[in-house]
Amino acid sequence: MHSHDPDEVACPVCGQPYDERIVVERGDRWADAFGGQPLSFLKRYRRRCASRQDAERETTLGEGARVVYFHDDGGVAGRQ
Repeated sequence: MHSHDPDEVACPVCGQPYDERIVVERGDRWADAFGGQPLSFLKRYRRRCASRQDAERETTLGEGARVVYFHDDGGVAGRQ
């Protein structure tokens, strides 16, 4: 599970720690951003949040881009 370390960067949407993040831009294809099959990737994470706020770089992205934060809440669909 998550460490809940106060220095850990939190998702700007839900305020919870996240397991993975990726920046996607308008025009990106699935293979450009994630690779592999969509369902195999999405099944690893129970929750996904998207925002223009990049928590790690402390910046705001332009209108054509989003940061997607992936959360593994540890359930059946979560990573083992």
